[in-house]
Amino acid sequence: MKHSFKKTLNFICIGGFTLANLCSCSLFGSKDDTPFDQKLVSYLKKDLPVVNFSSEKYAAYFDFTGAMTACNDIQTGTVFNGLCQKITGNAENFDIFKMGNSEISPIDGDVRPAQVFAQLKNANSRQEFYAPIENTLKKITDEGRSALLVTDFEEYTKQGQIYTHAYATPYFKKWLASGGDITFFVTDYMEGNLAKHLYYVVFDYNQHGLLRLVEDGLQGLPENYKRFTLATNSYPLTPSYLSASKGGTFHDASGDDIISQSVEDGSPDGFFMVDSLRAESYVFGSNWEDILENASYQTVSNGIDKNEVFTHLFRNVYVDLTHSDSYKINSLAVRVTDIQEDFDKFWGYYQAINNKPKIAKEAGETYLDFEGHEEGEKYYDENGNLLQEWDYSKSKGDIFEIQDMLDFDNDLFLESYKQDPAHAELGIYFHKGFNGTILQQKNASDLLRIDIVVAKAEICPLTQIEHLFYWPGNDCLSASIKSVLQDMKPIGKPIYSYFVRIL
Repeated sequence: MKHSFKKTLNFICIGGFTLANLCSCSLFGSKDDTPFDQKLVSYLKKDLPVVNFSSEKYAAYFDFTGAMTACNDIQTGTVFNGLCQKITGNAENFDIFKMGNSEISPIDGDVRPAQVFAQLKNANSRQEFYAPIENTLKKITDEGRSALLVTDFEEYTKQGQIYTHAYATPYFKKWLASGGDITFFVTDYMEGNLAKHLYYVVFDYNQHGLLRLVEDGLQGLPENYKRFTLATNSYPLTPSYLSASKGGTFHDASGDDIISQSVEDGSPDGFFMVDSLRAESYVFGSNWEDILENASYQTVSNGIDKNEVFTHLFRNVYVDLTHSDSYKINSLAVRVTDIQEDFDKFWGYYQAINNKPKIAKEAGETYLDFEGHEEGEKYYDENGNLLQEWDYSKSKGDIFEIQDMLDFDNDLFLESYKQDPAHAELGIYFHKGFNGTILQQKNASDLLRIDIVVAKAEICPLTQIEHLFYWPGNDCLSASIKSVLQDMKPIGKPIYSYFVRIL
């Protein structure tokens, strides 16, 4: 006997009028024909940090003081020269600076890149004093562009005293808050009888163009360094779905979503992914009560093969935790919110600021000209002022927290992590006792946001921090790293998001 799975709506294609038309028009109560995927991307981007780059070029800063004695070591000297070769070989993509004599000075030459390379290669032989490391960190974070910093993080006063406070803390925090991460390549070397470190530090963003260039430059060179990534969300995620048009919901042996009846026609108003923003969107053809009923049938007791038993609403997204130097994630959780009012208000504001009227005059009278920007008419008063109810910059729409609907499967997560830390699976199932009714939701068709968030996390062992970032007489860097990790714990921060609409 074949079970009849419940579906909330039956869609009929008449004269080429498809589901995509319905989704973008009448069903969601809007005449706006902007595809939903564009709306969602705009909505997500509003929460991204705004970074103003001073230049499209990378920056590279080299400490010309005592740090360069590290190159007396044959392996360190080989690595340093190899990296310099890579950077000067791409000199058109870099602004290169030296740090010494309390100044940050550009390195240039009549014959580039040969003379630039010669200056870097001979840095050890022409040592300078007082590298302005803190000022360099300020310059990096103020400019916003990806940068390489080569230094030992030893900064001295003019009185010859080494800085002992955690001066790097605010700059590291500012870079992480802007959406970037910081990768340290840590080289050990001896200065007399004192064991010290030389650091190749890459300030970069999630595209990691500069980091890849540095990694390429290090290929084939002595691996006399350790690597550490300072980041609040350095977890690569990889969905493993049946196809580009099918998401992480339950599918039977035929590849059909028989539980939620997810729209998988490849349209921008059906299932789609936003890889760069760690999000994906669904339109369910079944309501929550029908989804639960469909799921309840898909059991072994009903004669269903054990490989086709329903277990999770969402599965098959994998997180790589081998890159999690900064934090160890102990557990994750699910946060569900009704964001429809906030989404609508944002989109109205977005439309308003992109469809501002022109102030025109005719026959001595001033009027608002919306020609070509008719979409903006409902958002402005007669004086051309944005109506208060649409001013998202001053007040957002209401967001309603939804309790006891979904749970994160930490058992699945931890078990898969034990098997392969690079392939820990994320799974979401229904909360025990959920009956399909969402009390906190105003309308059944409201847009839900389902976030997988960090519930518990701990910073990396302090022994590791001290091993990489401390030596006797210089604890400024280790103290900075420790402070940043403690202050910027990612508790409650989403690592992946699902957006769901019910038709």
